[in-house]
Amino acid sequence: MNEKKYLNFDFLDESPKSTEQGQTTKRAVTTQVSTPNGKVGFFNYLKECYTDFNRFCKKYLVSKNPPYLYLLIWFFGIGSAADKLTGSLQDYTSWGEIWVIVILIGIFTGALGYYIGGWFYNVRIGWSKGKRDINMSRNINLFTSLPISLTSILMLLLNQLSYGEDYLNYYYSDASAVDVVFFFVFVTAIIYTIRLSYKAVRETMHVEKKRAIGWFIVAPTILYTLIIFFSTLE
Repeated sequence: MNEKKYLNFDFLDESPKSTEQGQTTKRAVTTQVSTPNGKVGFFNYLKECYTDFNRFCKKYLVSKNPPYLYLLIWFFGIGSAADKLTGSLQDYTSWGEIWVIVILIGIFTGALGYYIGGWFYNVRIGWSKGKRDINMSRNINLFTSLPISLTSILMLLLNQLSYGEDYLNYYYSDASAVDVVFFFVFVTAIIYTIRLSYKAVRETMHVEKKRAIGWFIVAPTILYTLIIFFSTLE
């Protein structure tokens, strides 16, 4: 007997359902998506986001402009800029200069990440036979990426608080203790982001499971592994 065995990713699905149940859920989500009314506090908003992300998607991210969108795009961009700047901090003379550059560049990197990265996220949903929705794809891509942005910003901030100008003059050539600790925090944030994104596209965008594993687990894992590998060579 030659029985084929496959990797089982069921643990990534919050609550696996039968085909019939999945179809019923899909119809319910399509026809009964709730729209938030009134103003929500910023921290309560983020709390809702990361305590029950799938519910958060159906409640807020179906909107073209969910609450605090542009602020969070900027935050996402600052995190991206901080990550890119980490390997070349020795080129700058002060932390003030670094933060001004990161904050200003964050406007553009955030916009590029949201619109271009979100567009490609929507393409991957299509490749996974899911429900394509450019606005929701951009929003999900943004909110699932925020933990990585937060990690990059905190790493830069804690290096400044811990080492001050010495970090710019010496530690750029050899990882600081903060860098070492945050390497593991960064890897954890990547794993969390990939899992959050996979669950969201499965439950909200109704992608096919096998295709979603390829495009939303395997492909991002390979990409981040290559990024980390090449960053260690610099």
